[in-house]
Amino acid sequence: MLSNYLKPSFLGLLKFLNSMNWFIVFFSLINLSVCIYEDQIGKFDWRQTYVGRIKFAQFDTVSTAKKIIVATEENVLAALHLKTGEVVWRHVFETASAGNIQLLHVSDKVVTVTGANPYLVRGWNSGTGVLLWEWSMTLNDDEHSEFSEWWVQNNVLVHMVPVFGSHLEVTMYNVMKGYNKGSTSKLQATWSNEGCVLTPPYYTCASSNVVVSLDLTSKALQLITKPLSDLVNVNGVFEGSLRPLDGNSTVPGFIIDDQRVVLIRGNKHEVLGVKLADRSASATIVESANELVLLQTWNVDGKGFRISANSIETGNEVSEFQCLSPKQISEPELLTVMCSKRGQHICRLLVNSADDAVYLLEQNGQVVWNREEALANVVAAEFVELPVSETDAAIEMEFDQKEGSVWAAFVRRLHTQYQQLAALLAGWPDAAPAAPDPLVRDYFNLHKIIVLVTDVGKIFGMDNLSGKLLWSHYEPALDTEAVAVFARRSARHAPHSAVLTVVGKHEETGNGFIITLNPIRGTLVAERALRLDSRLLQATVLHVPDNEKLHALLLLDEEENVQVFPGSAAPLVENIYMYVAERETANIQGYALKYDGKSVVAWRTWSVRLGGGGARLAALAARPRGERSRSPGRALPDRSVLYKYANPNLLLAVVDAADPVHKDVVTAVVLDAASGAIITAATHRRARAMGLAVHADNFFAYLYRSDKHRRLEIATIELYEGKQRWLPAGAAFSSFAGARSPGVQRQAYILPAPAAAVAVTVTERSLTDKHLLLALTSGVIMELPWALLEPRRAAAPSAEQREEGLLPYAPELPLPPDAAANYNRTLRRPRALHAAASGLESTCLVLATGLDMFYTRVAPSKTFDLLKDDFEYYLIVIVLFGFLVSTFTTKVIASWKNAKLAWK
Repeated sequence: MLSNYLKPSFLGLLKFLNSMNWFIVFFSLINLSVCIYEDQIGKFDWRQTYVGRIKFAQFDTVSTAKKIIVATEENVLAALHLKTGEVVWRHVFETASAGNIQLLHVSDKVVTVTGANPYLVRGWNSGTGVLLWEWSMTLNDDEHSEFSEWWVQNNVLVHMVPVFGSHLEVTMYNVMKGYNKGSTSKLQATWSNEGCVLTPPYYTCASSNVVVSLDLTSKALQLITKPLSDLVNVNGVFEGSLRPLDGNSTVPGFIIDDQRVVLIRGNKHEVLGVKLADRSASATIVESANELVLLQTWNVDGKGFRISANSIETGNEVSEFQCLSPKQISEPELLTVMCSKRGQHICRLLVNSADDAVYLLEQNGQVVWNREEALANVVAAEFVELPVSETDAAIEMEFDQKEGSVWAAFVRRLHTQYQQLAALLAGWPDAAPAAPDPLVRDYFNLHKIIVLVTDVGKIFGMDNLSGKLLWSHYEPALDTEAVAVFARRSARHAPHSAVLTVVGKHEETGNGFIITLNPIRGTLVAERALRLDSRLLQATVLHVPDNEKLHALLLLDEEENVQVFPGSAAPLVENIYMYVAERETANIQGYALKYDGKSVVAWRTWSVRLGGGGARLAALAARPRGERSRSPGRALPDRSVLYKYANPNLLLAVVDAADPVHKDVVTAVVLDAASGAIITAATHRRARAMGLAVHADNFFAYLYRSDKHRRLEIATIELYEGKQRWLPAGAAFSSFAGARSPGVQRQAYILPAPAAAVAVTVTERSLTDKHLLLALTSGVIMELPWALLEPRRAAAPSAEQREEGLLPYAPELPLPPDAAANYNRTLRRPRALHAAASGLESTCLVLATGLDMFYTRVAPSKTFDLLKDDFEYYLIVIVLFGFLVSTFTTKVIASWKNAKLAWK
């Protein structure tokens, strides 16, 4: 009877829980979600996606939405919108040779071949980018696999491996299934050499003054030959070259000696009557308006780029293509062309340039859109302040002029006020409003210009608020292997303009090469583009400005001579110290620079070799220029102060060396760059350095991979003087004054995710907390408080060791989702993080560069100096007005009461 009574209730409870399960799951996820409001997305940040320099491209004419399918040198497969150039979908493959794209074929499906033995053959949906099939292939002959050639013909994947001077190995596969269509064919080709070109299905070589072409897919051997003398003028041995036609030519053909175009039609070589207009011209054959056209494009020095076309049959020029555009496209290369086959000559040309920019052009040279793919390889970045408005500049100039009488200052004051009144009347509603200059500093100095130096030598000026490109300057001779950027004068010193210098190497000679420009306008100034006569060892800027507020540029060459720009600033050089580090030998040398009355002379003062023989310098971190110390020390629980070791000359060197016992050893050395004294060192056995290190204030942090524990670790170091201060307050620090060693605190933590870049937040006065910024390989930018990385954290602190703000030690660092500065905006292949201070002490500006670019603001100590966006301004005004009315009302009532009491 008891079971009969409870059974219906239990079943009813199960049915009720089954109907409520979705509600339970929903309400449980609310507490686990960490989100931002929808209106905050993109308000203070932006992301730009890139694909890199394009290697292969084809128009997708099958899908409903027309696109351009591209494969890039960054191992990226992507689809670009035909009208806007935006990325529709994108796949980022492995780095290095494992993800190298060997083939791109677009029909109803997109086919790619990636890798370098083994190879991966994949099929993709052109509309969505979804993977449809995949199969792998490994070649037995790995010696010649690097010369492999691929193409797709009639849904058959053809693979050809040349053995130069012997034969050609041709294999055909089913493109979807991967099975072999037959045995591998070995075609005799003793005439083959490294100068041969593939124009599917023909393989063409120039050998013994004869041009030979072989059809690789024909069942019968078809060998086409023609004497070179019938094609070009040959005097003796042919020393020219062959190159295939660009832009997915409709008819197989090649260009010989950069002069003549040769087509392969009807089993014979056909020489076109039209020559190349320029030896550097890019040419292809397209079908436009029911006729075959030879399309050429090349760059005309100082005039722009030229587009021309000639009919293959008649040789006549096609007037629709004849144009000379003033736009500068350096070394244009035709990637692919799509033309209307009926009616008029209407074409779209996708053109690549030497500065990694890609343009979609019309047949008349009109630019539809362009993409600056050089920004996928940023090697250096610098935040530059904007100038103040003309009115503010006039006020600053007025107070800078100290000379003159009181009446002269009074006249200047009246003139400034007149200008302010005129500006106010100009903005009156009845008057026509003047267009504001966007390149003006805002009140909180949040609006800046980011100067970006790319790997190809192109320099950009970018608006940090919108990500819009303001100007660009291309220097093809700039080698950016070890480029450095110096802001020598800011825009706050009116009427002087800002000056920025890029120091690198010359591409051909390897000597020093400096580019000085105005970062606001992008124009060359001062030294402009200057080629030096010697190789450089180190470069820095003088900390003392000259009369024009310009910081001089100091260059140390390989002969240990010092060059100063401008030369008039040489007398200002006094007690300047520089260091030179060699990455391959881990050798660091220190120099002292001083003006001897005629020139600046450098003396080598110290030298140290870290890690012994075979060591390599993996990372080098110095204190950021102009950084301020937050506080002189830390308050302890016993009310004493633990003073920081405030040495501005410290340098962290992370050395990676091989060891016969422990395989790999990582050594972190903290040394004084002025005196060469080694402050402290730490060794990690069976570990490999990652090349990521930072230094700020009195702390250091570096990352390494522990092979012993098979995990990623981050080590931190802090230096303290102790409870007694070594120098009186306000005294300048000297590396040569004392011989005492600071106290060292060190600790290591487990980082649960691999990192690709690291940086430290920077503020104007360093009053806010320090946060460590980590760009993870997963595409997330994590913001970790330094309190989590504190070396003084103890595992089980005693009552005396417990300190406010000091957390107990935990070996693994937490990576909470709300610490992601880029929330759900994933970044692909992040390479570097750049931080800069703003006018708000609470706010730090952060830029992440890599294959994608992301900009945001972070507030390590929250926005304590800024009101929230949802602050109730109207409510506070109403409350203040209410208080004001109540105050006067109370005052009147109190006076009436006092009058009545006086009459009693």
